[in-house]
Amino acid sequence: MDNQKFKDIISRYFRGQLIDSEYELLTEFLQDIANREYLKKAKADWEQQPELDELGYQNLNRLNYHINSQKTISAQIPVLRRLWVQVASVAAILIFGLLLGSTFTYLTPKSKTLSEQLVFETPRGEKSLVKLPDGSEVWLNANSRLVYNSFSSNRRQVGLKGEAFFKVARNEKAPFVVKTDECEVEVLGTTFNIMAYNEFGREEITLLSGKVNVHTENAVHVLKPGQAMILKDHKSEVVDVDPYQASGWVENKFSFKNIPLSELIKRLENWYDIDITLENNTGKEINFTGTFKNEETIWQVLDAIKVYTPISYKKTDLRQIKITVLNRKAIQNVETN
Repeated sequence: MDNQKFKDIISRYFRGQLIDSEYELLTEFLQDIANREYLKKAKADWEQQPELDELGYQNLNRLNYHINSQKTISAQIPVLRRLWVQVASVAAILIFGLLLGSTFTYLTPKSKTLSEQLVFETPRGEKSLVKLPDGSEVWLNANSRLVYNSFSSNRRQVGLKGEAFFKVARNEKAPFVVKTDECEVEVLGTTFNIMAYNEFGREEITLLSGKVNVHTENAVHVLKPGQAMILKDHKSEVVDVDPYQASGWVENKFSFKNIPLSELIKRLENWYDIDITLENNTGKEINFTGTFKNEETIWQVLDAIKVYTPISYKKTDLRQIKITVLNRKAIQNVETN
C-alpha cells in the first residue's frame, strides 16, 4: 500500500466509510511500528474535530479488535514491583496501547495493599472470553465493559456494563461479586448471565446453575437455577425462565420473547456493528418474539423479522439501515405489489 492510499484509507476510516477488504489492508499495514506512529498522529489531528468523536471512537475500537485475531484475554498480571497499575481503557484484545499508546499510570501506593485495575471493552460486532486469575471465565458480549480489580483472599469483585456470561470458579472463602449500576450479584461458584445495558432500561440476572444472592437497594434476593431477576424502575421481580435463552448469545443463538422493537434494533446494532434508524416512532410500541443465529447475515435476519413484524428496510449508507414500521394500508400495498 503506498503512502497516499494509506492516508486516504485513514481519512475514510475515521469517517466510518471503510469496507471489509480495506480493513484487512489497514490491519496489515499497521503491523509496522512506523505506520502505527503515523496513525497516532492522525488520531491527534482528528480529535480536534468534535463532531466526529463518537463515530470515530467506534471505528477505532473495531479496528483495535481486528488487528489481532486472538479473542481470549488473560487478566493474570505479573507483579514485579509494588505499584498500582491502572489500565484506563483497553480494547478487547489488549492492544490499544500497541496501536495508539494506552494509558498506563504507575503510582507508588500509599499503603502496603496492592491494587490493580483492568478495563476490558468488547466493540460492537464482537464478543470476547476473559480468563480471570482465579480460574473464572467471563464471556463478554458486544459493546460491553468489564472492570477487573485485584482479588483478595476474602473477596473477588468485578464491575459490568453491558452483558456477560459468568462461569465462576468456586471459592467458599472468597465470594465473587459483580457490580452493576442497579445491584450486586454475589456467588461462591456458579454459572449465570447478566444483562445490564443502560439503554434497555432494565437489568436481568439469569441463573443456570448453583445459587446467587442479588443485593438491591431494598433487599437481598436468592435465585435458584431456572430463575431470573428483572430490575426496572427500582423494582425487582423474580420469574421462571429458560436460562439457556439468556445465555444463547455465547453460542451465537438468540431467542427473544416480547422485547420492544427498539431493543431488538439496539441488539442488532451491537451484534452486526451497524447503525439502524427507526423512521417512525410507532415502531417503539411493537414487541418482537423470535429466534435466529448470528451466523446469518443482517439481511437474512431482517427478512426473518419481516415475516412476523410489519416492517420494511433499506440500506441508506455503508453500515447504515433505515427501518420503517408499516401501517395496515402499507402492508396491503406491499402484499399486492
